[in-house]
Amino acid sequence: MQTTFQNETRILFNEFSTSEGITELYITATSRDDATFIEALEEIKDAYRSVLSDLGLDGQTLQFTRVYVSDATNEYQVLLQSELYEILSNGAISVIEQSPLCGPLSVLCYHLKSETGTLQKTISRNPETSVQNLYLKGRHYNLFWNAHGISNGKDSFEQTNTVFSDLSKNLEKYKMDVRHNTVRTWIYVRDIDNNYKGMVVARRELFSKIGLTNKTRYIASTGIEGSSAETDALVAMDSLSIGNLKEEQIVRMEAPENLSSTIIYGVTFERGLKILFGDRAHLYISGTASIDCNGEIMFPGDIRGQAERTLDNIEALLKPHGAQLENMQYLIIYLRNKKQFQFIQDILSLRLPASIPVIAVEGSVCRPGWLIEIEGVAIVEETTAYPPFI
Repeated sequence: MQTTFQNETRILFNEFSTSEGITELYITATSRDDATFIEALEEIKDAYRSVLSDLGLDGQTLQFTRVYVSDATNEYQVLLQSELYEILSNGAISVIEQSPLCGPLSVLCYHLKSETGTLQKTISRNPETSVQNLYLKGRHYNLFWNAHGISNGKDSFEQTNTVFSDLSKNLEKYKMDVRHNTVRTWIYVRDIDNNYKGMVVARRELFSKIGLTNKTRYIASTGIEGSSAETDALVAMDSLSIGNLKEEQIVRMEAPENLSSTIIYGVTFERGLKILFGDRAHLYISGTASIDCNGEIMFPGDIRGQAERTLDNIEALLKPHGAQLENMQYLIIYLRNKKQFQFIQDILSLRLPASIPVIAVEGSVCRPGWLIEIEGVAIVEETTAYPPFI
């Protein structure tokens, strides 16, 4: 990873495999800072095609893509008509307005490569929004990527209820449900300082009804400022659900000496979830900020102190599960004020292994006092009696 942004288009990737299971790859692409949006589309397309060829990947291996743009209202239709979008439409795809810190466009892709044959996947497309979802049938597990679910309800409370209801309906088609199979959500809230509360209340009430509680578990999640091309959408949600999981394969990730439980301030998500497979474990790190064991903001107004504490908290979540920052497959860094990135680049360069693909974007955190939030997923080798991934 290069945390000092340079004037070039960059593709970075991380690859994980075992002798038993499938190969997982996370790929990030960031555009050069002085590129126009159209130039960025062309340059990322060419660079992405090249890395796919080098890694033996293609449209069939692509599972999920999130595209980060600077101006969804004006850039979305241009993206839809591009060759890059045509390539990315081989999987589930979500487009979110969170201005990249480098250039007008960044892309995160997830690929699965099997040495034993082609994976069976089904893509469903929403004709109204052009957003696509993906269902993958594996030997042992099934994946469902629900991309950019939105609603036109009157407020964030109503829209949150609708996007979860729509997710439930989609999962029913594949004999899954939110309670037992959804392990990760990304919830993007327009004008988060005013609309976050409605989302939180709706989610808390819904989870209570379906049995996701502090005594059972919640879902790993990020709730962050983000906008859709659809200007009346106050809430948009991406999610990952895994079929054929047993409840004991889903493990809470906690570090109470560093971070309080979210429920103490009325929010219902896990700090992280560890998903156990026969040959590996996925560690989904929720959006993590500069918080202490009492749920209070640490280092208010200090971007450097908050960056250090955020990384400390992620390390504390990983450590009990035999993982470190170097096991992170990618990281997304959200900044309330993108101009503050210059003050933390040295911290990131010192503490983050160079191998980690990183995308940094402008996105306000759920509390105004939090200046930075970081999320990602780690993968570690782990031998259990469960079937291997996937």
